[in-house]
Amino acid sequence: MSSKVIIIGELNGQLKSVFTKISALHTKNNFSFAIVTGNLFADDNDTVSELLSGNIVIPLPTYFTVGTNPLPPRVIEKIEQDDEICPNLHYLGKRSTTKTSEGIRIVALGGQLHQSIIGGTSNEQYLPFHTVGDAKTLQGAHTADILLTTLWPASIRTGSKIPIPDGLTDVAGQTHIAELCAALKPRYHFSTSPELFFEREAFFFPPTENAPDVRPLTRFISLAAHGNPSKQKALYAFSLQATQDSTAPLPSNATPSPFLRPKKRPALDPEPYSRYSNHDGDRYYKRPRGRRGERPPPPGPGECFFCLSNPTLATHLISSIGDDSYLTIAKGPLTTSQTNAANGIDFPAHALIIPLTHSPTISAITEDDGSMEKTYAEMYKFKESLQSMIAKRSNNKLGAVTYEISKGNGVHFHWQFVPMPAETITSGLVEAGFRVEAENLNYPKFEARDPGLGKTDGDFFRVWIWTPSSDRAPEGSTKCITMPFDYSIRFSLQFGRIVLAKLLSLEKREQWRDCAQTEDDEKRDIASFKAAYKEFDFTE
Repeated sequence: MSSKVIIIGELNGQLKSVFTKISALHTKNNFSFAIVTGNLFADDNDTVSELLSGNIVIPLPTYFTVGTNPLPPRVIEKIEQDDEICPNLHYLGKRSTTKTSEGIRIVALGGQLHQSIIGGTSNEQYLPFHTVGDAKTLQGAHTADILLTTLWPASIRTGSKIPIPDGLTDVAGQTHIAELCAALKPRYHFSTSPELFFEREAFFFPPTENAPDVRPLTRFISLAAHGNPSKQKALYAFSLQATQDSTAPLPSNATPSPFLRPKKRPALDPEPYSRYSNHDGDRYYKRPRGRRGERPPPPGPGECFFCLSNPTLATHLISSIGDDSYLTIAKGPLTTSQTNAANGIDFPAHALIIPLTHSPTISAITEDDGSMEKTYAEMYKFKESLQSMIAKRSNNKLGAVTYEISKGNGVHFHWQFVPMPAETITSGLVEAGFRVEAENLNYPKFEARDPGLGKTDGDFFRVWIWTPSSDRAPEGSTKCITMPFDYSIRFSLQFGRIVLAKLLSLEKREQWRDCAQTEDDEKRDIASFKAAYKEFDFTE
């Protein structure tokens, strides 16, 4: 069931004119209820008299809390006598949790921060001040569909690309409001700013242990006051489902929560991570010296480690080139010709599946001609053909792991394919290896899902764990686990290789540069690989 809701910027006493307009909108839209942000009243004046005498009609259930002005004494008296100011107008209280008849849960914290206010008097709930303790108490509500606060949360603009309009002043936020929002993870957080309308990109929180596949999504919106000189937006209408669909994809412009704090931890490698690095964390080139803090431009296709247009690319390692991607064996492979020789693979079968398009992620490839979907489909076809080769050559004794690092500030995404003993996979050791290593590094938890094209997923590390055909599963099976991460995580580009090296007892081969081969050895390996792959190569 969906509820139509209208949010009203602070009125400062303009009840008659604003609710006349709301009545016309309500007739057309049939809203379930309204919420007023900020000050409803200006002072105890003629408007209050008209409201209390019934000359101002409130056309639908309307909720409000105290703003920056105290409530008029006659309004307070009416609330204490009747619990109702007039038909359809409801005071939420300064600190409250309310559930509407539609099942919508509203948590409100009105007023400004005042460190010295101590509650206890009967009229305290009407003063335009609150304490940090009030906010902490509301955290006990645990959840909210709508959070209503007079103040903005601190850091709300962190990670946002929405600008403040020229000539208007940014609003200072408060840490205790940010902590309240982070604790409740409301679907909507509404606030007020006298001359500014601000709607931030939706932001998501990381999943919890109790809900590993759910990333709560919050939208923060602050409305301007009615009659503001900048003519900023003072009304906001939307539809709200009674229950949230936890499986719905995130909006394309969603960001990580601005309230997340970076975790400090030691790096895995003494060499500083580079923003522009190859498939195992080594730098493409040395950073040129210049002014302090100056960052070199990202490598273009002519310098990229994976672009065919790079004149220094090791083309002798390439096996097959398709319409949208190509297949190559790895330079400095993790596995050797001896690793899986007993299972019929007498050559390193560590392969890379690389898109022809120079792009940091699959979702960044232009959709104008369907290139994104075509590239993904062909890369997946390469993965499946490699699995078929491994299954036949090993008589189903080998499975495989394929992994991908998808980072918006990366250079050229790709998939890495590594054979793995089937018994290691079926015993659960492979999945456990990734999960344990992530936990050891204080990374986010893996989720049992496949983001597909990743259009709304932000940065992530994806692993496909493929099990070959067996008596239990004649068709074989694939499980995908994904680790979403954000800017606060200093993600190691060697993470996948380190996990697999430990599982294969090849810790000395964790770094690809420690596994360098002569060109003659590389040519011998690619010849063996191409001979084994020939019957599965769909590009010929």
